Amino acid sequence: MKLSLGYITLPTKKEAKDIAMELLEEGLIACANIIPTSEAYFVWEGEVSKATESVLFIKARAKNEQKIIRLVREMHSYDCPCIIFTSIENGDPEFCKWVDKSC
Repeated sequence: MKLSLGYITLPTKKEAKDIAMELLEEGLIACANIIPTSEAYFVWEGEVSKATESVLFIKARAKNEQKIIRLVREMHSYDCPCIIFTSIENGDPEFCKWVDKSC
């Protein structure tokens, strides 16, 4: 089983929740965690910018990554949303089995 941890930033907690719920309802992820407020510093259109964002962490099967990206891009309000994945190489075997069975 190949699993992924996804990291997505969003402008509001509501948008993060809406996307998390849609991903769950579509069966693309096993679970989501929302960090409601974070400070973001970044370069956008040649200027250093800052914003307050919410962070959405998701756990999913690696094979669902492209479907997740498409759905998030459809729902996300940013022109260029941060949607990245990393492989889950180690973890509690029971938790990993649950993630695999849940999506």
